[in-house]
Amino acid sequence: MGTNRRFRVGLTDKMVLIGIGLAAVYWILDTLLSIFMSVDLNMSSRLFGPGPAEIWPRVIVICLFVIFGSHSQFTINERKKAEEKSRQETATRERFQRLLSPDLAEMVVSGALNVEKGGINRVATVMFVDIREFTSMSENVQAAEVLQMLNEYYEKIVDIVFAHEGTVDKFIGDAIMVIWGAPVSHDDDPARAVRAAVDIRCELISINQQRVAEGKREIKIGIGINTGKVVAGYIGSSQTMSYSVVGDTVNTASRLCSAARADQIIISEVTYEKTKGLFPTEVLDPLKAKGKFNPLKVYNIQA
Repeated sequence: MGTNRRFRVGLTDKMVLIGIGLAAVYWILDTLLSIFMSVDLNMSSRLFGPGPAEIWPRVIVICLFVIFGSHSQFTINERKKAEEKSRQETATRERFQRLLSPDLAEMVVSGALNVEKGGINRVATVMFVDIREFTSMSENVQAAEVLQMLNEYYEKIVDIVFAHEGTVDKFIGDAIMVIWGAPVSHDDDPARAVRAAVDIRCELISINQQRVAEGKREIKIGIGINTGKVVAGYIGSSQTMSYSVVGDTVNTASRLCSAARADQIIISEVTYEKTKGLFPTEVLDPLKAKGKFNPLKVYNIQA
């Protein structure tokens, strides 16, 4: 299969030479035919013609063959470029559709939205959503059922994230990390993150109603949200790369998520200041987070 494709590619890349070769074959056959049809065996006159009237038709034929070969090669090369561009766009679209909403993914593919390949400093809002007591939930359940539960659960979560134009950074087992502000930013990114968290908590009510009706255990989640500076860009090896953000803002959001009780949404002081008055909140006791010298001021979203 690969050998045949390489042969076809090599053949189409030499259309001009093929055109010249066909012209040469035509010239030789025409000359031989003239020799056999004539008693005059003067080779030079039969090869080049006795005069301009004989030569010009052959020159014109050669030019036509060369033009045909050039046009064919140009057309084939353009088709190959178009096919390669289409393959690259398809790969890009598939990669970003896993991270961004379909509209934003299409903007990246079309070039309307640029995703930086190098690290860039940004202000972003990071949200972690983690299932509580996941280990005990899954220890007496078949692996296939656990995966089915996670896939159905994530399907709902991602739909909500995309509805608020967030970016799915990664899935970490039973946790998901979501970003607002990279690669796409809005003036109200912190508010979008909190609204998404509230919608996720509401969606979980209907999910659990169905699970209880089926005799299954409810899914309980904790959510942590933080806003601050991050470094955004592609992370990974030369063979496998993904778009992500790193920095203390991400670590703090993860700590807030770990501290959240079941069905609790904890936001940082920075996120609170940027969403003040938009959601009913409750001031919580300062949180002593790992890696932080001073306790963190945190708030619970009651909506």
